[in-house]
Amino acid sequence: MNTYRPVSDRAKALYGTDDLERELSASDESDMLTAGHLEIVPRPYRVLVNNFTDGEQGETVDLALRVDQEAALISGGIVERVEAPPKAAAKKSAKKSAK
Repeated sequence: MNTYRPVSDRAKALYGTDDLERELSASDESDMLTAGHLEIVPRPYRVLVNNFTDGEQGETVDLALRVDQEAALISGGIVERVEAPPKAAAKKSAKKSAK
Protein backbone atom coordinates (compact mmCIF):
# COMPACT_ATOMS: atom_id res chain seq x y z
CA MET A 1 0.00 0.00 0.00
CA ASN A 2 1.23 3.46 -0.88
CA THR A 3 0.08 6.98 -0.13
CA TYR A 4 -0.77 9.08 -3.17
CA ARG A 5 -1.66 12.72 -3.79
CA PRO A 6 -4.24 13.47 -6.50
CA VAL A 7 -2.78 16.07 -8.86
CA SER A 8 -4.95 16.10 -11.99
CA ASP A 9 -8.50 17.43 -12.18
CA ARG A 10 -9.71 13.91 -12.98
CA ALA A 11 -7.99 12.39 -9.93
CA LYS A 12 -9.29 15.18 -7.67
CA ALA A 13 -12.82 14.53 -8.94
CA LEU A 14 -12.46 10.78 -8.30
CA TYR A 15 -10.54 10.81 -5.00
CA GLY A 16 -10.90 14.32 -3.57
CA THR A 17 -8.00 16.63 -2.80
CA ASP A 18 -6.61 14.87 0.29
CA ASP A 19 -3.80 12.31 0.25
CA LEU A 20 -5.11 8.75 0.02
CA GLU A 21 -3.81 5.27 0.72
CA ARG A 22 -4.42 2.78 -2.07
CA GLU A 23 -3.22 -0.68 -2.95
CA LEU A 24 -2.39 -0.40 -6.66
CA SER A 25 -0.68 -2.98 -8.82
CA ALA A 26 2.66 -1.93 -10.31
CA SER A 27 1.09 -1.46 -13.74
CA ASP A 28 -1.92 0.52 -12.43
CA GLU A 29 0.40 2.70 -10.38
CA SER A 30 2.64 3.29 -13.37
CA ASP A 31 -0.34 4.25 -15.53
CA MET A 32 -1.65 6.75 -12.95
CA LEU A 33 1.79 8.29 -12.38
CA THR A 34 2.68 8.48 -16.06
CA ALA A 35 -0.68 10.06 -16.91
CA GLY A 36 -0.08 12.68 -14.23
CA HIS A 37 -3.14 11.79 -12.16
CA LEU A 38 -1.33 10.83 -8.93
CA GLU A 39 2.02 11.41 -7.29
CA ILE A 40 3.60 9.31 -4.56
CA VAL A 41 3.81 10.93 -1.14
CA PRO A 42 7.28 10.28 0.33
CA ARG A 43 7.44 8.07 3.43
CA PRO A 44 10.26 7.30 5.86
CA TYR A 45 12.53 4.27 5.38
CA ARG A 46 15.50 3.10 7.45
CA VAL A 47 18.60 2.28 5.41
CA LEU A 48 19.95 -1.17 6.35
CA VAL A 49 23.12 -1.32 4.23
CA ASN A 50 26.24 0.78 3.83
CA ASN A 51 26.10 1.09 0.03
CA PHE A 52 22.72 2.74 -0.65
CA THR A 53 23.06 6.03 -2.53
CA ASP A 54 20.03 7.71 -0.93
CA GLY A 55 21.27 7.43 2.65
CA GLU A 56 23.81 6.11 5.12
CA GLN A 57 23.34 2.84 7.02
CA GLY A 58 21.01 3.35 10.01
CA GLU A 59 19.77 6.69 8.69
CA THR A 60 16.06 7.38 8.13
CA VAL A 61 15.30 8.88 4.71
CA ASP A 62 12.08 10.01 3.06
CA LEU A 63 11.58 8.32 -0.31
CA ALA A 64 8.78 8.25 -2.88
CA LEU A 65 9.13 4.66 -4.11
CA ARG A 66 6.96 2.90 -6.66
CA VAL A 67 5.41 -0.32 -5.33
CA ASP A 68 7.74 -2.54 -7.38
CA GLN A 69 10.83 -0.57 -6.31
CA GLU A 70 9.79 -0.70 -2.67
CA ALA A 71 9.17 -4.45 -2.83
CA ALA A 72 12.61 -5.05 -4.35
CA LEU A 73 14.43 -2.85 -1.82
CA ILE A 74 12.62 -4.33 1.18
CA SER A 75 12.95 -7.97 0.07
CA GLY A 76 16.62 -7.35 -0.74
CA GLY A 77 17.26 -6.10 2.80
CA ILE A 78 18.26 -2.64 1.60
CA VAL A 79 15.60 -0.60 3.43
CA GLU A 80 12.69 -1.10 5.82
CA ARG A 81 9.61 1.02 6.37
CA VAL A 82 9.57 3.22 9.42
CA GLU A 83 6.03 3.42 10.72
CA ALA A 84 5.09 6.75 12.24
CA PRO A 85 3.49 6.53 15.68
CA PRO A 86 -0.26 7.18 15.75
CA LYS A 87 -0.98 10.89 16.16
CA ALA A 88 -3.46 10.35 19.01
CA ALA A 89 -0.88 8.42 21.03
CA ALA A 90 1.71 11.14 20.51
CA LYS A 91 -0.67 13.79 21.87
CA LYS A 92 -1.46 11.72 24.97
CA SER A 93 2.24 11.24 25.69
CA ALA A 94 2.85 14.96 25.46
CA LYS A 95 0.06 15.69 27.93
CA LYS A 96 1.37 13.13 30.44
CA SER A 97 4.88 14.54 30.35
CA ALA A 98 3.58 18.07 30.89
CA LYS A 99 2.05 17.13 34.27
